[in-house]
Amino acid sequence: METDPDTVVPRRLSEGLHGATLLTLHCDAGRPGKPFGANVVTRLGEAGLLGHVLWSTSCAPRDVDADVFRDLRDSGLYLVRLELDGIAGDAARLRELVVVVHSLRQLGLLVTYDLDLFDGRLRENLVVLRTIVADGTIPAVFRCGPVAGPLWLQRFRDDLVGAVAGYLELSGQLADAWADVIVGERLLRGLKGVAAHRIALQRLTLRVNLELLDLVGDSLRDHELHGRTPLLAAELIGPRVDCLTDSMLALRNRFLSVNAASLPAGRIRR
Repeated sequence: METDPDTVVPRRLSEGLHGATLLTLHCDAGRPGKPFGANVVTRLGEAGLLGHVLWSTSCAPRDVDADVFRDLRDSGLYLVRLELDGIAGDAARLRELVVVVHSLRQLGLLVTYDLDLFDGRLRENLVVLRTIVADGTIPAVFRCGPVAGPLWLQRFRDDLVGAVAGYLELSGQLADAWADVIVGERLLRGLKGVAAHRIALQRLTLRVNLELLDLVGDSLRDHELHGRTPLLAAELIGPRVDCLTDSMLALRNRFLSVNAASLPAGRIRR
């Protein structure tokens, strides 16, 4: 089966998962007699790759049907990138998003997304972000694109970019830690301590999410009212991020150590 080189999952993730073949594939929209993703399952089967590769795809929340995605998971789907266009400010679509995220996580699928916090109304985008990461199984991440708005908002964006860089890097590391568990379970047998590790990882992810999003919301309010905020000072944020990063590294390394025979990648360092 031919795949565009640009669709291959970044090598960083592949190396951390012991050379597993991870592909990003395009699923055709569902239609009568052809459920969402049927084209990918057919192509993988024709190429003799079913059961030999894991793959990810992008979709809108409206594409997600629990039964269909259960079948896709059983055909190798491990990660779903949700498209968030048009959701901010739409209460009905936000409710749909809650159900979709819950369904995907119940199926044991990783969920990612791309959100520019400053594209449109910032507070509504924050609501979308909180909706996605509410249960602590998905790390909070976002981009800070160019701002076409009042001067105070431009200043806030500039201050925020540097201030939250450490949190966003930590969120990326948490995403890798979740991938250790999800993909490791799909590829390997006999992983130890998975249930306890999931609980601890969920608690830590939720803690990081809450700190990051509360920081954004509180500093936004300060900037809007006063034109500045002390909350984004490096001397306040740095020690918090360092502490949380140490907790994440200890948690992840403990899991990798216990499962060294199955996960030979070794310890993770700063």
